Amino acid sequence: MYALFTKEIKSFFGSLIGYVIIGVFLIANGIFLWVIPSSDNANIIDSGLATLEPLFVMAPWLYLLLIPAMTMRSIADEKMLGTLELIVTKPISDLQIILAKYFANLTILFLSLLPTVVYFFTVYNYGAQKGNIDTGATLGSYIGLFLLGAIFIAIGIFSSSVTKSQIISLIIAIILCIFCYMGFEYISELNFFGEYALLVDQLGISYHYYSVSQGQIDSRDVVYYLSAIVFFILLTKLVLSERKW
Repeated sequence: MYALFTKEIKSFFGSLIGYVIIGVFLIANGIFLWVIPSSDNANIIDSGLATLEPLFVMAPWLYLLLIPAMTMRSIADEKMLGTLELIVTKPISDLQIILAKYFANLTILFLSLLPTVVYFFTVYNYGAQKGNIDTGATLGSYIGLFLLGAIFIAIGIFSSSVTKSQIISLIIAIILCIFCYMGFEYISELNFFGEYALLVDQLGISYHYYSVSQGQIDSRDVVYYLSAIVFFILLTKLVLSERKW
């Protein structure tokens, strides 16, 4: 399992696309947070506030594209190259294969978030009053953003398991991530749900991400995140257990 974990990371950083994905994420965040003028506090300098809240508002929208791009090769590429058949002949279970790829992508996600800590130290040191930033809330928001990415990775790996095409995997993952993130919110606004509208809204990721992105870590939100991750990992295992190639 560890060998597959390291292979996945080496494969990601062994190709130009890996650096492009992380580079686009960091550059796009940097441009939106520090360069492009904004009247709705999306730009940290224009907002005049010692907070990284704009990062936690902007990053999920970038995740909707970049994480599917990051995970699209996970299993689809193994199927296309025929290497998945070789992997399953080794003493490793389907679940271990999935978890190795999942934790490898989770490590890559962590590495892509790590450079954004520079934003924190910039705000911390160069505010009107040094250290005038809510460190606890910022840490909680980072945890929420990481958990959000963890769900998208689980969705991306599931999408990669249902096809041999990286492009189709990318498209499926983007659609599923968008639907799971904000689809339930829009559905809950339809008139015919009545008193159950809130329940429908709570099925969506955005409902739980909103409070966590404010630095408020609620056990119910954490349980939701973990349940969603387990759900898509088990779906992926179900797909792999019904091999028809």
